[in-house]
Amino acid sequence: MNLFRPLSALSAILLAGSCVSTPSEDDLRNALFSNGRPAEAQAYGDFLVARFAAMTNDPETAAEYYAAAIDTAPEKSGIAERAVFSALLAGDYDSGVELAKRASQVGSEATLVRLTLGVDAMVRGKENEAAPYLDETEYGPFNQVIARGLSAWRIADKDGADAAEAYLRNGLSGDANLDSATLYMMGLLQMADKHDAAALATFETLWESGARLAVGVHAHAQLLVAEGDEARALEILQTFRDDIGENAGLDALRADILAGNRIKPTRLSTHEGAALAVYVPAAALMMQTDDDLSGVYFVLALALDPDLQVARSLWGQSLDNAGRRQEAIAVLSRIPKKSEFYATARGQMAWALRREERNQEALAVAADALASSPDRGLKIQLADLYRSLDRDNDAERLLSEIIAQDAEAGRQDWRIIYARGTTFEQTDRWKEAESDLKIALTLQPENASILNYLGYAYIDRGLNYDAALNMIRRAVELEPQSGYIIDSLGWAHYRMGRYELATRFLERAVELSPGVLLLNDHLGDAYWQMGRKTEARFQWQRALKLGPSPEDKARIEAKMTGGPMMPVLKKAESDTPAGPAVARQP
Repeated sequence: MNLFRPLSALSAILLAGSCVSTPSEDDLRNALFSNGRPAEAQAYGDFLVARFAAMTNDPETAAEYYAAAIDTAPEKSGIAERAVFSALLAGDYDSGVELAKRASQVGSEATLVRLTLGVDAMVRGKENEAAPYLDETEYGPFNQVIARGLSAWRIADKDGADAAEAYLRNGLSGDANLDSATLYMMGLLQMADKHDAAALATFETLWESGARLAVGVHAHAQLLVAEGDEARALEILQTFRDDIGENAGLDALRADILAGNRIKPTRLSTHEGAALAVYVPAAALMMQTDDDLSGVYFVLALALDPDLQVARSLWGQSLDNAGRRQEAIAVLSRIPKKSEFYATARGQMAWALRREERNQEALAVAADALASSPDRGLKIQLADLYRSLDRDNDAERLLSEIIAQDAEAGRQDWRIIYARGTTFEQTDRWKEAESDLKIALTLQPENASILNYLGYAYIDRGLNYDAALNMIRRAVELEPQSGYIIDSLGWAHYRMGRYELATRFLERAVELSPGVLLLNDHLGDAYWQMGRKTEARFQWQRALKLGPSPEDKARIEAKMTGGPMMPVLKKAESDTPAGPAVARQP
């Protein structure tokens, strides 16, 4: 995004037919913000443009205009700090470093400025120069963990692993849960210095405390195999997979162990270890936020170790989370095919392309991902992608493969069974759908989504309406603020001829989720049956503005004159429900 592009276009129009060349953006900025006014006016103008760019998710433009404001702004250091942040957020490490130097020169002592300069000194092999920037006493709790880890690797490079371990031990609280990040760095340092017995003891302490960090578990399993204990290594890898989920690096290690391949413990270099010191807290931060803030730290980690592909993968995910999908695709595309994270990255790319509505590209990338890896997690991800594109047969094939593999391993995953059941239901394979949905409900009897889906499917088919109504009522009790579930309850009463009661619930559903086509459509049907035909047409008109499919569009338009044609399942004697009902909320 370039905020001055419209101005440039306007200038070209105004100057058309003259001999004057089109001015540059710098010329325009000078004309707009200088014009005989004090230099501070230009700085304020640049600041406002930068601030707007930052607010509209354009960190590259923000960094450019913050940088332009540094020299002339009355309050230089604050603007310089913003410039550093924006440059790193845009993924421009070199500009971030240069801006950090300028920020330092104008007196900034900001955390990110010092951290960037400390990382840069280590990247250049100037550990002594890094020391004052990484003084952990000057940082807040989050960045203190990063500074401590960086300092440990700096000390190890300068004074040896024993000195680094002593430094880390001095910062321990005695609580393994609070000290987990520090202990993981200690174990990796011990391993790097070939103190394998000490490293193994450190990782065992962490494991027994319940800490589950993939990079630490990977090192732990490697050491166990080196000690000849493959069974214990496979046990902790399986436990991680069951408790936390799949991880490409750990799955690759597990496959190598099972294949009998030689496992050589990884000895990290100073830069590799320092990169992990930044990456580990950043990964934890990303899991707690929906924005791209963690990307700043992934950029620093990758400056220290450009081959840390797991950081690139999570950086791409953080960009996608923040809606910066073009940048996410560019970052993920840089993960090489030889990396164990290649298939995962291709899966992430496929979804980013799907969200950009580049569907054919998404399908091509998905096919490449599957060809590169039969990974279970990837299959789940791509099954969801296929379902979103109405490629239900492809989705069902992948989900069935997963269920068969799970059965061989003696387990049932209700999420996968439920997903396949909904896929069967969408493709009118009702017997298979009902079987899967009932199995999922047996595994998760108090799951509101399953109760609602199965109950609604029964009602829509005129089957088991008493049991279905009870399922939906229970779902409402579990999730009383869900517009979709309240709609199901209202629709159940509608199909049973209880129009007044149906209207109350359907109105509440639209209040909770006003922009959903199906909910507005259902409310229109209920209004029509109550004789409120003007209100019914209004609801159907709203539904038509919410992007209906051609089939839905034709169906809704047909109701505008003749009303709904959906048959009643069973005419109720009373509008009073037979069981507990959810009170209508104001």
